[in-house]
Amino acid sequence: MLSILLLTASTFFSEVGASLGKEEVSHRKETIYTYGFLSLVLSTLVFIGIAVLRGEFLFSSGSLPTLTLRIVLEIVQSYVSIKAITIADRSTFGFLRVLTIPLLLMVDLSLGYVLTPNELIGASLLTVSLLFLFLNHGLRYKGIGFVLFSACNAVLTVSLFKYDVSHFNSVEVEQGSVQIILLLFFMYMAWRTTRKNPIRLLVKPLFLFQSASQAIAGVLSSFAYLYIPASVAMSIDRSLSVFFSMFAGNRYFHEKKLVQKFVSLLLLIIGFAFLAGFPW
Repeated sequence: MLSILLLTASTFFSEVGASLGKEEVSHRKETIYTYGFLSLVLSTLVFIGIAVLRGEFLFSSGSLPTLTLRIVLEIVQSYVSIKAITIADRSTFGFLRVLTIPLLLMVDLSLGYVLTPNELIGASLLTVSLLFLFLNHGLRYKGIGFVLFSACNAVLTVSLFKYDVSHFNSVEVEQGSVQIILLLFFMYMAWRTTRKNPIRLLVKPLFLFQSASQAIAGVLSSFAYLYIPASVAMSIDRSLSVFFSMFAGNRYFHEKKLVQKFVSLLLLIIGFAFLAGFPW
């Protein structure tokens, strides 16, 4: 139940930050790289602060091969995901990222997690909901390549994160290390493309709120993955993301095909209930 609460709050704040970023990029008030910087700067400081307050720097040199690979993949993932957020419809982005779940199920099985029949049924229902949308033309194809790549690459980044925090590093050290590298990358690229210091954006309330929303989402999501298998956590995360992105897409970005999306969302909710282990 704690993981569900953490993921619900995480996806809500993530949608707030993503919608604000999409709006600001579309109006050329920020670039993709400044978007990335704002998404990372405050959450990185939070992870560093947690590590300092706990006074425990749990890091193992044995994690270096997987951590290095994860950093490379996370740089690609961050860039592609931001492109997907700024180009694709919010609901398209939310629905298609559910494709990560069936792939994560196979990874979890290979890592030794025992998945119940309910979890397998739930993941299957999520996949069926996507097929329903495709067959009924409920999704627009603009930016779909970026969304699909983001959904597939997330399987690798999430699996590497789960492996490292389960066998080597604490959550705050693992995530803080990755985010410091990502932050430096986006900070450099933001300066290189605009010749402006992106830190100055934080003095503006709207950009500060955007950054704070992403920080809260990132921290809550990272700790939620400690308590349940990655495929289940991702299923809950993606299901809630669809709900919030569908609402934002219709309410703020005037996206259409609401009926088809609502039917698909109902299938996602049923799948979510199976994954969460609710009694029947």
